Amino acid sequence: MKKTSHFTALIHYSLTENGGVVNPFSTGFRTSFQFPFELQAYLGSHNFEEPELIFPGDSVTVEITLINAESFLSKLYTGMDFEISDNSGVIGTGVISDVYDR
Repeated sequence: MKKTSHFTALIHYSLTENGGVVNPFSTGFRTSFQFPFELQAYLGSHNFEEPELIFPGDSVTVEITLINAESFLSKLYTGMDFEISDNSGVIGTGVISDVYDR
């Protein structure tokens, strides 16, 4: 069963030398999302239509599905910025371009 995406965002993935990931990744890539004024980070899944592989340094429009974030979804808005991170630290930044009906 495919989960419905919660929003679309333009995300810039940092270059490896600036703290970004080392290897390219594809749809299903999971990271933590940290939103302004929110103490909790949310796990989310990235869904890419094109290109098939994303490389460090790329800026791409991505559909995001947040996991276990039902209480936070009503706070999302177009233009909201956020950081994405993995175990190594912040690996990119993004801005929400479209929020889907909840």
